[in-house]
Amino acid sequence: MAQIVEMPIEFKCTTCQSLLRVDESGSGKRARCPHCKSLNLIPKTKPAEPAKSPASQQFFIDSVSGSVYGPITKLELDQWVQEGRISGDCVIRASGEKVGQLAGLYYPDLHPSEMAKQQATREKRPELKTETPDAAANLRSKTTKLVKPTGYSIIPTAVDFELIFYGAVQLFQKNAWVLSATALICMLPAIADSIFRLAGIELDAIPQILFNLVQIYLSIGQARLAIQISRGQRATFSTIYSGGDKFLPVILFTFLAYIALTLGFLLLLLPGILLLLYLWPSYFLIVDNHADVLDSLAMAKDICTPNVLTTFLLGLTSIGILIAGLLICGVGIIPASGFVSVLWAVSYLAMSGQVSLK
Repeated sequence: MAQIVEMPIEFKCTTCQSLLRVDESGSGKRARCPHCKSLNLIPKTKPAEPAKSPASQQFFIDSVSGSVYGPITKLELDQWVQEGRISGDCVIRASGEKVGQLAGLYYPDLHPSEMAKQQATREKRPELKTETPDAAANLRSKTTKLVKPTGYSIIPTAVDFELIFYGAVQLFQKNAWVLSATALICMLPAIADSIFRLAGIELDAIPQILFNLVQIYLSIGQARLAIQISRGQRATFSTIYSGGDKFLPVILFTFLAYIALTLGFLLLLLPGILLLLYLWPSYFLIVDNHADVLDSLAMAKDICTPNVLTTFLLGLTSIGILIAGLLICGVGIIPASGFVSVLWAVSYLAMSGQVSLK
């Protein structure tokens, strides 16, 4: 349904030439200048007409993180708003427009508290603000990224560490058994390898490679199960055996990541740490059918850019939880691994804008 947007009236005081701003409801009335106290006749305006947005019209989204998404249709735009993937301070730009508008002007009910705060700030200042058009122009100068129609669109979103952690705790409490059992199944290749070593049996290169391949295959299923749980979907043990379609892409990603991380840590410690902070969403993007190996690298960077500190805290927390699990007679590593799997799944979905944490 088309929305009628009420725009403020701007005019200059006839006495001191100060730029004044009043609501459109004051059209034709008189207002007193806050500077020189003289009365001014407010200019009359024509009634606002509903904005028309044909279903075939295309739109672009300038996100607060600096990324640009589109083109998308009006129906897709409405769906994104309903799913909470667009905030009131994003800029929506119709195809062919040079200057976009805040999403809150297209959808007045979108984050009303933030929009009210912005409106109150503008009303306190008599001069016309020009920051928003400049910011929109800077955002549009960046490369446009096309969103693939996978059913869950990717919108990089800054998320606090506390929201992710407590969200993962709640999910683990409800799904502790299935997450722990899945973690145990994924550990079976490593457990078998340890048993052979304790028995003094030296395995050849081929058995070792097979163990690693089985580990990769099961880890894909573990990640998918954790993603399903984090989305609120029904998850079963059969999910852990669903990694066949992404087996080769994940092997390629693992190979490329291993080379990059090895070079990063050989050159200096800092490049290796930065690669870890920026690469991890690529794995989830691949297993979640959002991107191929190369595309996932660029998308992962966009997702992590506003979440570098949060990712660093998540990494330290995961290491601490796994160490604590090992200290609990060794068996604590099983539930610890299950919790860590859902912790990173929640992080991936929240930072990519697929779920909203409140």
